[in-house]
Amino acid sequence: MTERADLEATARQYALFFEEVTPDRIEDVHELISDDVHFIDPFNDVKGRANFEKVFHKMYEDVQEPRFKILDLAWSGDLCFMRWDFTCKQKLLGNWGVRGVTEVHFDKDAKVCAHYDYWDASRHFYRKLPVIGAMIRWIASRAAI
Repeated sequence: MTERADLEATARQYALFFEEVTPDRIEDVHELISDDVHFIDPFNDVKGRANFEKVFHKMYEDVQEPRFKILDLAWSGDLCFMRWDFTCKQKLLGNWGVRGVTEVHFDKDAKVCAHYDYWDASRHFYRKLPVIGAMIRWIASRAAI
């Protein structure tokens, strides 16, 4: 059984990785994640370290100056929730930011084995896009009270 202190240490290091990640330091996460890590966000659903890295390399291709600010770590048993702000510059959106939460699961070796991001992609991304944004705003206005 993994000790809670080991999970907390991994969670703190994992949060620090996000705050300090650069294109040259993506591989620094290897010691913190399992070989078969499962990563899900509104755009991706991938498994394995290599695919995890691809998500980050793609992020650096798509946006400029991406930054994560970890606001809180909260626990429910052995499950960690990481609340964060993400900011960047993007061609279509300009200066862009979003607040989200990540659900972090650990394996028996206290490595991250699952990373599930939760944030409102409709409100913070898709609604801001040309054409599709207008359709989503219209649909949302019809569903609202």
